[in-house]
Amino acid sequence: MAPTAVRKVVAHVVSVMARQVGMDEEEAVHLVVPATVADVIMKASTEGHEGVAAPHAVRPTRNDDRVVNSSVESLGHLVMATAQAGKYASFNGDTSDAAHLLDLATEIGAALIEHRPGGQVEIPVGAMDEAAQLVEAVAVRLQANDWTVCACGEQHEQEETNLDVVRLMRLGAARALDARRPAARQPSDKGPTRNS
Repeated sequence: MAPTAVRKVVAHVVSVMARQVGMDEEEAVHLVVPATVADVIMKASTEGHEGVAAPHAVRPTRNDDRVVNSSVESLGHLVMATAQAGKYASFNGDTSDAAHLLDLATEIGAALIEHRPGGQVEIPVGAMDEAAQLVEAVAVRLQANDWTVCACGEQHEQEETNLDVVRLMRLGAARALDARRPAARQPSDKGPTRNS
């Protein structure tokens, strides 16, 4: 089965084709060839084309469409850890990871706005996994003193502060992943949890 993002591109191309030729989408789907969809995806991810942003604007697609109910508190911790990691990625010049982390914090934050009664929120498993993986990647760099949490750009005894931040970021991600575990036990017909 195609990743969610590819299915959305196909749906968009079919919709546009249907409007252009004055057909129902069910009829227009037969007019769309795979090469057209591939061209749209390539143009969106190729630098130099008008209207295309830097490469970090194109992220890996999610193969896992499953959702899990999580507490508002757990996801709040994940948003904080994700935003912190995005800030430190930005401080240290990794604009690609910074943009990705901030997109994830926004996505998780949007889910928090629509929480259900009982303090539960429905959230894509893939968003939680992506956030936790990127938070961990930033934590590893901070722990190894490759990166710093200080925006001044100078090294000045930041090791202890870096380690405190690492501990808090990992705790935030771990709390959210604990809530994700029930979904991990359910088989997915959408493919693996990790990005392709």
